[in-house]
Amino acid sequence: MKIIYMGEDTTEFSQALLKEARKEAAEIVGMARHEAEHILANARAELDRVYMAEASPAKTQRAKLRYPQIVAAAELQAQRQLLLGQERLIVEVQERIKQRLLQIRNEPQYADILVSLVRQGLSELEGEAFEIIVAPEDRALVTAAMLTTLREQTGKTVTLATQSQAGITGAIVQRADQRVLCDNSLQAILQRQQHEIRLLVAQELFAGIGDI
Repeated sequence: MKIIYMGEDTTEFSQALLKEARKEAAEIVGMARHEAEHILANARAELDRVYMAEASPAKTQRAKLRYPQIVAAAELQAQRQLLLGQERLIVEVQERIKQRLLQIRNEPQYADILVSLVRQGLSELEGEAFEIIVAPEDRALVTAAMLTTLREQTGKTVTLATQSQAGITGAIVQRADQRVLCDNSLQAILQRQQHEIRLLVAQELFAGIGDI
């Protein structure tokens, strides 16, 4: 079986996923930066204690010499706090988005989203007869009226497949001979956006790192 992937650059759902990823990355990275700032605050507090303890001019001079060492060590630790957490942040962003994708079917416009995803999938495939594979929860949404609308819009015959695919939102469009399909579930779109999402998280992670 040959699997066709929809062109990510032309789909609004891909852009919506990247927008959601940017939002999630900003929120999670913000927490990481807060932890890094806490590290620096502790370092500065330690520096204050050094000055309080060092009373004589000689000791004060030694404290001044220690200042760049303390700050440099703290800044290094703070940056490590961000850098080492990058993969964790990416995974957390992806998991949050996956959960939100499953919740989309509860939105009033989900039926329209489903039609749009099927129509886009049909446009990617050659042939005349196709089946739609959806989650068990979505089978009731694939009505005769929807199938008629799709046939009128695309000129292709579309039926609901006997099998379902648990754990997805959106649809998998499969040619009737089952030799080629287009996985246009939102989960598949998310999977195809992994590289872009990683870049977004990295951008959020590194942006302003020198200003901590």
